[in-house]
Amino acid sequence: MPLTRDFVKSHGLGNDYIVMAAPPGEWTPERIRLLCDRNYGIGSDGILVLTRDSEPFGLRIFNPDGSEAEKSGNGLRIFAKFLYEYGYAKTRIFQVRTLGGMVTAEVFPDSGGRVDRVRVDMGRVTFDPAEVGIRDRQSPFVEELLELAPDIRVKGTAVSVGNPHFVFFRDAIDEGLMKEWGPRIENHPDFPRRINTQMVRVTGPSEIEIRIWERGAGWTLASGSSSCAAASVAVHLGKVTSPVRVLMPGGELTIEVGSDREIRMEGPVSEVMSGDLSPDLRKQLA
Repeated sequence: MPLTRDFVKSHGLGNDYIVMAAPPGEWTPERIRLLCDRNYGIGSDGILVLTRDSEPFGLRIFNPDGSEAEKSGNGLRIFAKFLYEYGYAKTRIFQVRTLGGMVTAEVFPDSGGRVDRVRVDMGRVTFDPAEVGIRDRQSPFVEELLELAPDIRVKGTAVSVGNPHFVFFRDAIDEGLMKEWGPRIENHPDFPRRINTQMVRVTGPSEIEIRIWERGAGWTLASGSSSCAAASVAVHLGKVTSPVRVLMPGGELTIEVGSDREIRMEGPVSEVMSGDLSPDLRKQLA
């Protein structure tokens, strides 16, 4: 049956989202930040909002800093589970429209109708600088140096999988360095719309390990779109072959990168809770 509570909270590999079908008023940055706040609100890495309850389903995605995202891989898996389990989607395969384009989701329910795994066709990766959102750039940014400070430069590749990403490779993962460089890359003047960032280590012929700095969210345990971007670049550069196993602190995803650069993501998803906003929180939101 359709959602009768104010919200559902779920996670994909520790990357958690609030799902809502009826917003508590206008979606202002202040309201979004309050709901996502882990001390004063519900707490999450973002909010997923159902904007159309029939296929193709409509989805808006908000970051915890109040900004809006084009696409989220973990968010889409969470949203697909929500649509199926709460009766909006009547079949196992259906389409969802995002700001980053149309995607097709396939859910895998158990005998009790609960979904613990979702596959999403994420669309096609592109190196087009206009799609990535690179300032004053006509040619793809592939394995070039980006200056972060007068004495700091990082070689990487900028791509879009419906949202923008900067991918760079290292021989060893350095989380401290990633937390230092992530916000610098996110807010680099060459990326006026800001950008997500992945540090990547190749760990096998079809396996990579990544660390993630998400635009508007910061350090996260896992990210579906980041996994798609990192795997796509690794395949494009000949560092791995598809399908790619992507390892993150929150767990792992499988990413297929087609010869036409179409991307398919598959991985787990789990609901945490459902609930209602208290009168006190509603008063703050007002």
